[in-house]
Amino acid sequence: MRNSTPLLFLGLLLALAALAIFALSRGSDYDRSPLGNKGLELWLQAKGIPVLRSDPHVSQAHSEVSLRILPLSIRQGETAAPQTDEELGNVGPENLIEEASRYDLPTLIILPKWRGNVSTDGVASKSGLVDLVDIGRELEKIGYSDFGFARSETGFEEAQLDLKPGQPIKIALYHAQAFERSSMPEGCEEIVGMPLGALLARCEDNPNVYLLSDPDLLNNHGLALADNASFAVSLVTVLRGAAETRPVYLDTAGRPLDDEERIDEGRTYERSASDLKRFFAYPLSLIWGTLLAVAAICFWRGAYRFGPALPEAAANTEMSKTTAIEATARLLRLSGNDGRMTEQFVLHLLADKAQLLFGPGAGNQAGIDRLFQRLARRDQAAARALHTSAQALIERGHLMTRANLHRNLETFRKSLGSMDLGSR
Repeated sequence: MRNSTPLLFLGLLLALAALAIFALSRGSDYDRSPLGNKGLELWLQAKGIPVLRSDPHVSQAHSEVSLRILPLSIRQGETAAPQTDEELGNVGPENLIEEASRYDLPTLIILPKWRGNVSTDGVASKSGLVDLVDIGRELEKIGYSDFGFARSETGFEEAQLDLKPGQPIKIALYHAQAFERSSMPEGCEEIVGMPLGALLARCEDNPNVYLLSDPDLLNNHGLALADNASFAVSLVTVLRGAAETRPVYLDTAGRPLDDEERIDEGRTYERSASDLKRFFAYPLSLIWGTLLAVAAICFWRGAYRFGPALPEAAANTEMSKTTAIEATARLLRLSGNDGRMTEQFVLHLLADKAQLLFGPGAGNQAGIDRLFQRLARRDQAAARALHTSAQALIERGHLMTRANLHRNLETFRKSLGSMDLGSR
C-alpha cells in the first residue's frame, strides 16, 4: 500500500493537469483549429485591415465597425442545443439580419460545411460534411428560404474568380459547396461563383447581407490553399469599401449591436461560474500544469522515498539512542568484547540513576560518587556491596571469564534492585 498510494495520487494530479490544459481551453483551441477563423483575423491585420473580435461580455457599437463577418457555428449547424433569447441578449438570428438594414452595415454570413469531428479527428472526409438539409434550416432561421445547394463529388476543385475587373484570383476548395443557380430565389443574385454554382450571393430584400456558401474560403484550413488568402483580402476590401478605415467585426458571439459608441470607462459585468475557465485557458493552462507536475514530484520524493513522517521529535531522539546502543552492542559482541560492553552498561546505568536523583547535569563521575554517598547514608553495607560489584565490573570486566562476568553482573543487578533510591 505504501508503494501504490503515492503513484495513485500522482496519477490523479496528472489527470487534473491534463483537464486544465486540454478540456478547459477548448473554446480558444477551436479558433486555432483548421475550421476556426483565427488565421483570418491575423491575415487581415497583417494586410493593414484592423479586426475586432466579439466579446460575450461587451456589446459592440455599430458605428465603430465597417463590416460584420458572422460565421454560422458548426455546432449550431449540427448537434448543439439552440441558444435562448436570453443567451443572445434577447435578439434571435433573424434580428441580426434586421440590424444590417437598420444600421446600413455590410454583413457577411458564412454558412457551415464541416462537422465538429473534422477538427478533433484531423481528417476531412465526405462523412464529415454537414448535411445540406441542415444548412437549409440554418438559412431559414435567418429569413432565407428555397436556396438549393450543389456540392462537388470530386476532391479539390480550382476556379478563377473576378471580384475586381481584370484581377482574377485562383482559388481551390475541397468538396466545394455552392448555391445552385437554377434554384436561387427570385430577387437574389450571384456576385461571384465557379462552374459548380454561386459562391457569394445577395438578395434585394437585404442588400447589405452577403451569403458565402463555402467557409473554406475564409477559415484557417482554406486560407493556405491556392490564392484563397488573396481572395479573402479582396472580398473584405470590396464589401467594406476601399477607403474605409474602421475595423472589421468578426462576430462569433451573435450579440446585438449597440446604438451608441462605447465609452472608455469602468463597466460592471455579470460574472458566472464559467468565467473561472479563463484562469485555465492557454497559456495559463501550461503554468497550472507545470505547478501540478512539480507538486506531484515533491509529494513522491517525500512520501515514497523517505516514508511517512514520524509523530513526535522525542520519538525520533529515543529511536536514535536505541539504535546507537544496539549497534554498539552488536559491534562489541562481534569483536568478543563482552566485558567492555558490560563496563559501559554499568557505567551508563549508574549515570542514569544519578541524573534521575540529581538532575540532567549529574550524568558524570561526580554524580555517580554523590549517588553512592547518598546510598551509604541509608544502608552502608548494601551501598558498599553495590559499589564493590560495580567497581569490579567497570575496572576488571574485560579481564573476567564469561562465567565470572555473568556472576558479578547478577550480583550488581540484585544489589541495585534492593536499594531504595528515594526521591530528590
